[in-house]
Amino acid sequence: MTHTKPGSPAAPNGEERASPPTAEAPTSPAEPAPGFLQQVHDLSADCIKVVDAQGRLKSMNRRGQEAMQVDDLSLCLGSDWRLFWQGEAEQAMHSAFEAARAGRPAQFRGFCPTLKGEARWWDVTIAPLDTETGDLIVMSRDITAQMEAQRQLAELNTHLEQEVQRRTRALGQERRQLQQLNEDLQALTYSISHDLRTPVRHVQSFLRLANVHRADATRQQRYLEIAERSAGQLASMIDSVLQLTRIGRVELRRQLVDLNAVLRSVRVELQAEQGDRTVLWDAPDLPTVYGDGALLQVALKVMCANALKFTRPVAEPRIELRARRLDGAWQLEVRDNGVGFEPTYTHKLFGLFRRLHRPDDFEGLGAGLAVLRRIAQRHGGEVGAHGTVGGGATFTLTLPDPEEEL
Repeated sequence: MTHTKPGSPAAPNGEERASPPTAEAPTSPAEPAPGFLQQVHDLSADCIKVVDAQGRLKSMNRRGQEAMQVDDLSLCLGSDWRLFWQGEAEQAMHSAFEAARAGRPAQFRGFCPTLKGEARWWDVTIAPLDTETGDLIVMSRDITAQMEAQRQLAELNTHLEQEVQRRTRALGQERRQLQQLNEDLQALTYSISHDLRTPVRHVQSFLRLANVHRADATRQQRYLEIAERSAGQLASMIDSVLQLTRIGRVELRRQLVDLNAVLRSVRVELQAEQGDRTVLWDAPDLPTVYGDGALLQVALKVMCANALKFTRPVAEPRIELRARRLDGAWQLEVRDNGVGFEPTYTHKLFGLFRRLHRPDDFEGLGAGLAVLRRIAQRHGGEVGAHGTVGGGATFTLTLPDPEEEL
C-alpha cells in the first residue's frame, strides 16, 4: 500500500505525484569588486581623500597625489588635512567640515597650495562616508585656471571701466573747451560789434574834425591827439582779444608750480605799477600746485595788479594772499583793502571789457579779469569775487589738485 505524504495530492492511479519544481528567488546584481572601485577612485581627475572624524588623512587617490604634488603618501597619512587651509578659506572649510560630520554634505571654495608651494584654488565637497567610523570623503577639484580667468576678467573689466572713465572725462573736457570757445566767440563777436567800434568811431570822428578845422592849428592838434589815444585804445583792445583767444588755443604744459616763486616774479614785474607807494604784502608760504606755469603767472599777475590799482587811493594799502585746501582743489585768495565794488554787479566783473569804475578814476580796459577767468577754465577751475564799496575786494582762483583726487 502506497502512502502519500501529508498534504501531497495523490496521483489518479494511486501513485505518488511528483512535486512541481519551485521557482528560484531572483538574485541581486553583483556588487563591484573592490579592485574596480579602486580603479575608478584612482582614475578620477579630482583629488579624492578619505579623512576620519578628526580630519586625519587616511587615503588619497593617485591623481590627487599628482595634483597635490605628493611624492610619498606615507609621509602625509595621519596628518590633519584641515591644517592645509589658511586665510580666508579656513573658516569656510571648518563650516563645511562640521556640516559633513553632522551628516550633511557641504561645499566650499578656497586657496590651498600644493606640498611644493604651487598656488592652487580648489572647489571642495565634503560628505559623510561611513556612519559607523565617522569617516568623511573629501573631493577637491582644481579650479586654478578658472579662478585665474576670473581674475584676468576682473582686471580687464577694471581696465575697461577706467578707460571708459578716462574717455568720459576727456569728452567732458572737450565739451567744456567747446563751450568755452563758443563763449569766447560770442565775447569776441560782442566786442567787435560794440566795444571795438567805439574807438574806431572816435578815430574817424576826430580825424574828420581835424580835417575840417585845418585852419585852427590848436583845435586840430587836440582832435588829432584824441584820435591817437583812441587808436591806441583800439590797439590795446585788439591785443586783449588776441590774448584771450590765444589762451583758449594754447596747449597746456602742466607741471608742479611753486606759487611762492611765481609771486616773487610777479612782484618784480609790478614794481613799476607800485611806484613809490609803500604796500604791505602779506603772503605766508603758498603751496605748490599743478598747472601751466606761464598761464598761472599771468593769472597771479592779473590778481595782484588789480589789487594794486584799486588800493591806490588808500593811505596804507594792504594786499594779502592766502591758499587753502578744498575738496580736491587748492583755492588761492588775493584780498585788498581798496575801494571795493558794488556786490550787485559782481556777475559783470569777469566779462570782457566790463568795468565797474569810470575810466577817469582807474585806467584799464576791463580785460584782465576775463583773461583770469579763461585761465581758470583751461585748468578745470573757477574764479570768484566778493567785495563792498569802500571795504576792499577778494578775488579767488580755484585749481583742481590731481594728488587730492588720487
